[in-house]
Amino acid sequence: MPGNTKVTLILDGEKNDFSMDGDGNILEEGLLNGYDMPHSCQGGICMTCLGRVTEGEAIMDDPGMLSDEEIDEGFILTCISKPGSDKITIDFDDV
Repeated sequence: MPGNTKVTLILDGEKNDFSMDGDGNILEEGLLNGYDMPHSCQGGICMTCLGRVTEGEAIMDDPGMLSDEEIDEGFILTCISKPGSDKITIDFDDV
C-alpha cells in the first residue's frame, strides 16, 4: 500500500483533491479534509458511501454488501476502502 496517495473525489460535478497515507479509510480521510462525502453507517452495510474507482486502485477490507459484479465494475464502499495505488480517483456521480 502506498505511503502517500493523491485522492481525487468527483462530487456533484466537481473534482476535489487531497492526500492521505495508507492507514485510514478513504471516507474518514475525505471527511477530515472537509469534503461532504455521502455516508451513513460507516460499516459497509448501508452502501451510502458507494463510489466508482475510475483511476488507480482501492483495497476493501471486506466487500460488504457489494456483489462480485459490482466490484469488477470498480465500485467500492469508501468507509471500508484504503488506497491501493499512489493515485486514485473516485466518482460519486457515476453510481
